[in-house]
Amino acid sequence: MSHLLNSLPSEHEVECMVEPFVGSASVFLNTCYRQYVLADNNADLINVYRHARDNPALLINILRRLWATGHNESIYQENRKTFNTLPSGPEKSALFIWLNRHGFNGVCRYNKKGQFNVPYGRPGNCILPEQDILNFVRKTERCHVTFFHADFQDTLRVVTEGMFSSLRCAIYCDPPYLPLSATSGFTAYTGEGFPLQTHVRLAGILTRIHALTGTPVIVSGSDTPLSREVYRSFRLQELVVRRSVSASHHSRMNAPEIICSL
Repeated sequence: MSHLLNSLPSEHEVECMVEPFVGSASVFLNTCYRQYVLADNNADLINVYRHARDNPALLINILRRLWATGHNESIYQENRKTFNTLPSGPEKSALFIWLNRHGFNGVCRYNKKGQFNVPYGRPGNCILPEQDILNFVRKTERCHVTFFHADFQDTLRVVTEGMFSSLRCAIYCDPPYLPLSATSGFTAYTGEGFPLQTHVRLAGILTRIHALTGTPVIVSGSDTPLSREVYRSFRLQELVVRRSVSASHHSRMNAPEIICSL
């Protein structure tokens, strides 16, 4: 995280950070910009953030009930089935948190029907993330945050033609990684996947925005020949991180990454 934070423009240089792939919101939680545009193509994730901000007490109370039931294979399967049939709302957002805490390796994955399909993870003593939610809420109270459920192309339009085009913005992208090898292409984060051609499209859009507006752009990615080819017009900084979320226990290891900047 420290390498990434050092690559971002300072809070004095830009007013607004735009994140088309907000994920765990770690950049949001570790920076102090005046405004944020936090977006993701995963509607369940964005709904969690909205419910946490708008009614944290309700979300936490539902989570307490879920945690009180304990966890095993049968409970997990039942909660996953319920999650996949519920409409959007606080109950579904609480289940999304519960499933991610109790699912295999912390993975978030959907099948082609858009159903959450991560198997049970036998997580041991899994702590209710009440303090994490409260920390998130306190951060939203110290700045202006706009949440979007949108793909990256629609999100990035706010920089050039939307309501934030008059602000000094920066863009940080943490898209699903290009695979380290032919057997590690685990990218079914939304049920739609994120293939090579989508990375190429993202890189092209970011390059055009930077050329048109001078907007600082930062992208995190796996250090692979494919990544270096796609982001060849960017400045590349190499680093090594320990992957903490994966589809395989065996791939929890140090892995090369790059930070790509314009």
